[in-house]
Amino acid sequence: MVCFLHTADLHLGLRITRFPPEIIKKVREHRMAALDNILHVAKDRRVDFLLVAGDLFDDDGIDPNTIRRTFEILEAAPMQVLVLPGNHDPLLPGGIWDRPPWNHDIPGRIRVLREAQPIVLDDGVSLFPCPVFRKTCLNDPTEWIRQAPATTDTRIGTAHGSLRTREDLPLDDHLIARHATSELRLDYLALGHWHRRQLFADPEGVERTAYPGVHEPMGFQGTAENRTGWADYSGDLDLFRDAGTGEVLLVRLRSPKDPPEIEAVQVASTIWEEQNRELRAMQDLERLIGEIARKPEPDRRLLRLRLTGVLDAEGMLKVEDLREILSGRYLWGELDDEGLHVEPTEEQIGSLAGHGVLQRVLDKLHGDMALADPPTARIAERSLLLLYQIAREAET
Repeated sequence: MVCFLHTADLHLGLRITRFPPEIIKKVREHRMAALDNILHVAKDRRVDFLLVAGDLFDDDGIDPNTIRRTFEILEAAPMQVLVLPGNHDPLLPGGIWDRPPWNHDIPGRIRVLREAQPIVLDDGVSLFPCPVFRKTCLNDPTEWIRQAPATTDTRIGTAHGSLRTREDLPLDDHLIARHATSELRLDYLALGHWHRRQLFADPEGVERTAYPGVHEPMGFQGTAENRTGWADYSGDLDLFRDAGTGEVLLVRLRSPKDPPEIEAVQVASTIWEEQNRELRAMQDLERLIGEIARKPEPDRRLLRLRLTGVLDAEGMLKVEDLREILSGRYLWGELDDEGLHVEPTEEQIGSLAGHGVLQRVLDKLHGDMALADPPTARIAERSLLLLYQIAREAET
């Protein structure tokens, strides 16, 4: 039996633009921490090797410190680490793999899969690597395996590209035959490139082809503007939007031709969340504040919270308590309250007039709040809220 971890698309050195510089630094550190988590899983599960199916790095221009740190982390692995160049870190002359410390493999530990030729990993286990030599290519990277000698070994292929499962894939996206495992006599095909875990069955119904997804979330779920600023070379296909979790695949192959045993294992260091909440009363807000304050491990969480609904003036002022929790306790928090509107009670309006606020000012603000023009209505709402806050503070 052979047991290994299959990961891909770590994109270390990821280009991030969404956050302030101090948060970007923390997010990148968490990506390295998730790499450490992978090694802990590999050690705990006593795997035979760790296989990285492309895009260990985000590009060839990342900082030398990230390149060296990654090598040092993997060098300490208690098992062999096999690294396939992908479309973000292809095997180009002068690229990452030609620069120290990656230009020299460590026997028995780190091995960059530089050639498309069979490798005997152990007695009865052969690996068929398909390294990427350029960012785009019209050829199927696994095609060479057809000419490889037939063996009775457990046969594992690894490649980086798009499996031909749909019609809208770019033709130069390293397209791989849909049933490559059957056509190439592979027991398992470890793929990288698509950022969410997906398993595909062969014609006999056995799942032998797999993408592990990313080891660490790369952004918020949903549309591109909610992500981090990163973009894939292949375009904005949904295939490159991760599932919001960070995983690797633990793969066991008991003997040639047996179905692979595939288990997803969580390794992410951060938790990315988006929530949409409607508020209609102070009680709704208080429940939400308690919920956000009690979430476990806030220092690992990035939370984008969008509020809608209507609150009275007192409730709107208390929204700032929520903002303080997000900014003070969470790794990063964003509160979008553009969809939350103020509707002061009669008593609250009376307190404004009682402090000498001219009635015509209140009438004007109420009139503006009723307008269909959202920016004008929003300014009027906030002006009224500010007046209420000043009046309340004047009482204390």
